[in-house]
Amino acid sequence: VTADFAAHNLTLLPPFPSGSVIHDNACGAGTVSRLILSSNPPSDLKIHATDMDQVFLDKLQNDVLQNSWPIEVSNQKSENLSFPDNYFTHSITNIALFFTSSAGLDGAREIHRTLRPGGTAVVNCWEALVWLFPFKLAHEALRPGKPYPSPPVLWNDGKQMQKV
Repeated sequence: VTADFAAHNLTLLPPFPSGSVIHDNACGAGTVSRLILSSNPPSDLKIHATDMDQVFLDKLQNDVLQNSWPIEVSNQKSENLSFPDNYFTHSITNIALFFTSSAGLDGAREIHRTLRPGGTAVVNCWEALVWLFPFKLAHEALRPGKPYPSPPVLWNDGKQMQKV
């Protein structure tokens, strides 16, 4: 499902120019990176794919090595990136900002800090967290007596995304 969001968002962007340095932020198994590479980008394009889930990163790194993709994979939290200021021409965060600390603000600060002046940031989020209630039910069934760690901010109405 998240691949559909990523694919749609990429259609809204002009073609990546030569020399683009792209951040696939909270990349998971590299959905955004894979879509970019399937679009016949310039040969000198560079992608940095970051996530904090090593299982996803290992899968992506294996594919990077097998296919000689121009992707550097690293384990980093979106709200504490090791990249210098003004580094990326593009920063793409697909369905992940609301997972970052301070209700998304820390993740947004890092996107802004690492993006070059005039760069392009793409950030999207679910319109409604329809999966949240079933997760809560499963949590209560499997962990009776332990409170469910609900998100600190409701993202359902779009106001938090606008604020961030």
